[in-house]
Amino acid sequence: MPAAPEPAGPVRWPVADRIAADGVLVWHLPLPGARRDTLDLVRRGDELTVTAGPFRRVVPLPSALRRCTVDGAALREGELRVRFRPDPELWPRGR
Repeated sequence: MPAAPEPAGPVRWPVADRIAADGVLVWHLPLPGARRDTLDLVRRGDELTVTAGPFRRVVPLPSALRRCTVDGAALREGELRVRFRPDPELWPRGR
């Protein structure tokens, strides 16, 4: 009898640190086949709800992004790039 496939691990979506250059962190979420006119984002607390057409997913924010506000988003070539700006009340101060 063949072995059952290994369960998939947690989804890993990278966060690019663009604070020095642009003052933001950018979360890259692959959304192949998504169309801009059917895309919706809602932040609720420490989660981001992403809706693409009939599909919806609630995604927990990485810890660094929980201390930021959403600054905008763009869908390019099947990838959603969500910009987060550090909240000065919650972000550690530089030394």
